[in-house]
Amino acid sequence: MISKILTFVMIATSFSVLASNANEWKLVRNKKGIEVYNRKIEGNDFKEFRAEADIQANLTSIIALFTDTSVGTQWVENIDKMEEIEHFSKAHTVTKTYTKAPWPVSDREAIVENFIEQDPDTLTVMISQHGRPNYQPNDDKRIIRVAHLESRWILTPLDNNTTHISYQVLSDPGGSIPSWLINMVAVSQPYKTLLGMSEMLDSGEYTDSHINFIENYTSL
Repeated sequence: MISKILTFVMIATSFSVLASNANEWKLVRNKKGIEVYNRKIEGNDFKEFRAEADIQANLTSIIALFTDTSVGTQWVENIDKMEEIEHFSKAHTVTKTYTKAPWPVSDREAIVENFIEQDPDTLTVMISQHGRPNYQPNDDKRIIRVAHLESRWILTPLDNNTTHISYQVLSDPGGSIPSWLINMVAVSQPYKTLLGMSEMLDSGEYTDSHINFIENYTSL
């Protein structure tokens, strides 16, 4: 249960904050083909995390799963509720996530703006997620809204049905949870999220998905 409290805030960058730090990445987990790294950020108490894995799925399958908020709680680690609250386009949305925490820790929610874009030459897809804590009023003061969240997914096609995923995130959950405790426990969030994504895609439900703004890799 403590793991749930501490790690849910890592989900959904102007990536300037994440890219500006020169500290080296440290490998902290390597299991089932998923590597998790972290590094210190100057002037920030929270460590930045990055997970890497090769997923047996093409780009449209991954994006179809990613944009299906109805199943988000099944693969994004430690999320009890996920909903889309604004839809500008399939490639630009705003979502809200909620995690219920046991007493005396306050429940938390995060509002995230999502952007999906693809490089037309390399076909690499980048999903940028920016925390928007002031996007709508917080009417329930018992719930703490995540103060800062920046994450990025980079999807690089390796062949017709293999995609390398890099998932990078930096978050400040707000409230009184100590940063050292979050940094100690939160390694499991990116690991279990990529594992959950892989298992969802293995089901085959998203195999024949079509996304009109995403082009799959095809070998010559």
